[in-house]
Amino acid sequence: MEIFRKRVNFFEMLNTQSEIVNRGMEALYNYCKSVGEPNHESYGDEVIAIEHEGDNARKQLIEALNRTFITPMERNDIFDLSRQLDDILDYAKTAVDEMRLFGIEPIGDTTEMVGILFEITRHILSAVSNMEKHKAAAKQEALLVKSLENKMGATYYRALATLFESDDFKYVLKYREVYRHLNTTADEAAIAMDNLLDILNSL
Repeated sequence: MEIFRKRVNFFEMLNTQSEIVNRGMEALYNYCKSVGEPNHESYGDEVIAIEHEGDNARKQLIEALNRTFITPMERNDIFDLSRQLDDILDYAKTAVDEMRLFGIEPIGDTTEMVGILFEITRHILSAVSNMEKHKAAAKQEALLVKSLENKMGATYYRALATLFESDDFKYVLKYREVYRHLNTTADEAAIAMDNLLDILNSL
């Protein structure tokens, strides 16, 4: 019979999820930048594989949450932040799935938007990794994510304006759908950081 059970560190588990999210977005950025190169599709496959890895990390966190009586922060806050991180990674996979389904390649505006998302996930990783011991640094990183959401919004509407100059309505509809999901990813990131800031205020 096990008398002492190892304490679950939910900060570490959330950090693991954040690291996976950042790797997934990096793979998506490489997918966008490598159009025409022999390894282009391999980056898309990498995004999909990393998304599965993220699902497993979230599953482990939920299982740990269900068997842990005392948590370092509100149980619902842990669950929500984990879900929001997972949603960001899901959107990265959706971008690859949609471009493949629609038979389109990343273009300049796509790459620019994903570049912003990659920058966002780097700051998310830094924010989450500093939650436990460096609250001020975590807060600063979370606020940077929220400022990048505004940058993404401006980029999104500029990209749409350029897109709507085309007379090819099928081309417009396909890329508009991809752009919409990329912009929603930034929105989800900002929501995650709002949640993180609330957690920091309660610690």
